[in-house]
Amino acid sequence: MESPAVWPPPLTTYVTQRLQCAPEALTEPGVHFVVARERRLRVWRYVIPLWLMVFDRAAVVSSAPELARSVEELLQAATLADLLTEGTKATLERVIVESGPREWFRRALWLYCTREMFAPRAAAKVLPVPPDHPEGRALRERHRGEVFGVFRGRELISRSSIKTESDVAWEVAVATAERHRRRGLGASVVSRATEFILDHGRLALYHCEDTNEASRRLAESLGYRVFARELAWSVDAMWVPWFWEGAPSS
Repeated sequence: MESPAVWPPPLTTYVTQRLQCAPEALTEPGVHFVVARERRLRVWRYVIPLWLMVFDRAAVVSSAPELARSVEELLQAATLADLLTEGTKATLERVIVESGPREWFRRALWLYCTREMFAPRAAAKVLPVPPDHPEGRALRERHRGEVFGVFRGRELISRSSIKTESDVAWEVAVATAERHRRRGLGASVVSRATEFILDHGRLALYHCEDTNEASRRLAESLGYRVFARELAWSVDAMWVPWFWEGAPSS
C-alpha cells in the first residue's frame, strides 16, 4: 500500500475532504476518530454515515454526529490491525442495526492512477454508450458521468462508467457479462474511462471489494496503485437528516 507521504496532492485533497479530517491524520501513526459535520455523497442518492479508511501506518474512522460517540466507544481500544477484521465489522454492525438500514456495508480497496502511471490497454473496440441506450441512460443518471462500452451487435457486453461526485478525482466502475470475461474487455473499457478522466484533469480512482483479486489485478495492470483499505456504510439520502441534523435530504 502506497504511503500518503508520497501521494499526489489531488489524492490527499480527495481523501481529507471525504473523511473531513486533517492531512496529518493520514500519516500520524494510530487510529484517529473524526466527527463528520457535513453529509457525504458517494454517488446518486447514497450518503456515507460511517467511513473507515486504513493507510500504511494510520487509520481514520469518520462518523456522522449521530453515530460518533457509539463508534468511538466501541473502537477506542482498536489497533490498526483490528480495524478491517470480521470482528470489527460485526461490532460496527451493532451500531448500524440500531441506527438505520444496512444498504451497503463492506470492506474494499481503493486504487488511484495518474497520467505518469497510466499504462493503457485496448483488446477490443470501445465506444461511448449512446445516451438513449437503456443501460447507458441509467448509469449516467446514477453516476453523473460518461459511459463507455464494448458491443456485440446491439448487446452491451462490457462497460465502464465514471462517477463524478468529486471536483478533484473521478472513479471508474466496470462490469462485464460473465460469458465474455477473461478476454481483456474489462481492462479495455477501464482503460478508456481512465484516459477520459485524465484528459479532463482529474485523478482516476478505482474501487473494488477487498476479496476481488481479479478486479484488483485488472486495475493494477493499467498502472493503478492501492492507497487505502476501507470499511464503509452507505445509505439512501432520505436518512441524511437523521445522521446530520439540519442537512437537506437531497
